[in-house]
Amino acid sequence: MRTTDSIDPDWSRLLSKLERVIDLGATARTSGALVRRRGVGDAATLLRLALAYGPGGMSLRSAAAWAGLNDVAAISDVALLKRLRGSVDWLGDIAGALLRNASDAARTTAARRLRIVDGSSISQPGSTGTDFRLHATYEPALARFTHLEFTDVHGGESFSRVPIDPGDIVLGDRAYARAPALHKVVSAGADFIVRMAWSNVRLTSLDGRLIDWNTIYSTMMPGDVCEQEVRVEYSGPGCKHRGKPLFHARLIVRRKDEEATARAEKSARRRHQKRADGKAMHPLTVATSGFLLLLTSISAGEMTAKDVLDTYRLRWQVEIAFKRLKSGLGIHKLPARDERLARSWLMAHLIVALLIDEAVTDAVDSPPCEDDISGAQVIVVVEVA
Repeated sequence: MRTTDSIDPDWSRLLSKLERVIDLGATARTSGALVRRRGVGDAATLLRLALAYGPGGMSLRSAAAWAGLNDVAAISDVALLKRLRGSVDWLGDIAGALLRNASDAARTTAARRLRIVDGSSISQPGSTGTDFRLHATYEPALARFTHLEFTDVHGGESFSRVPIDPGDIVLGDRAYARAPALHKVVSAGADFIVRMAWSNVRLTSLDGRLIDWNTIYSTMMPGDVCEQEVRVEYSGPGCKHRGKPLFHARLIVRRKDEEATARAEKSARRRHQKRADGKAMHPLTVATSGFLLLLTSISAGEMTAKDVLDTYRLRWQVEIAFKRLKSGLGIHKLPARDERLARSWLMAHLIVALLIDEAVTDAVDSPPCEDDISGAQVIVVVEVA
């Protein structure tokens, strides 16, 4: 176990890195996180306690005991709980500053930013469902998150949650195929690539006829790709009735091989069974299991159908990023039942994750020279004891 003395230099470097993007003391006061200084002398100490309880893996009692033994703070576990409950907004400010710094860097890297959007569920102890949902935007060019948001279970996945700049390309799975949100992307001067189901977006041909999925499917062999110019309409939930035309897009369809089709159909049947509504699965749902459906607003002159398919395959990168958060940092092992304490715990994990992302990016962008390898060092402190 490292002593406090051995950690202090690393801790000072971490604070210096944070102070470049946010004034910890001023924001702690304005957010109400550090109104009283009894037992906790400054913002840096409060952050250290939050990291000890969060990614440090300590309980409230052990974090308070560790702080006392190492002259970090004189505080009881009950007092620490109250401090952390009151620090949610401030910890969010710190994470937000790190994200803004990353996003500002991304704006200088390319005219068109590819931004992969996804969500992940987190449950509290004893819960059988989703209690929190983490909404994330991941940029492959930077290999890091540039937007994160926590909501409760009612916070749906949507491109509307993502700050979008003109020229951006946002990419998402079927949960993001919703006509109003897609229209907002296009209206902002950006483009989208989204996977869709046959039923969650109402599509017509340019002359107004509803897309005949069976006709498209019947002409395709495994591996075949076809595309069609379509008109996206919005007709309310269910997309069953003729609605208001919103914009034009491209529908790209690729037929899967037999093995992938069998896996997709099995997965579709399993999802249908979980609904337990007694209804038979729609024949088109079964038929669509053998096909990948992509909808994009990017013109064929800029991206061929193959380019769009290849770009969509990059979506696995956000899945790997979520896996690092869960398997590496344990953000899914939420111990707190109190909502504000839980949010504090989650925000502390995001701060560490963003610092790690920044350190990795800095290392990749500035590899050590061959003559000066011994002087290269990248340090991110996640250890608190």
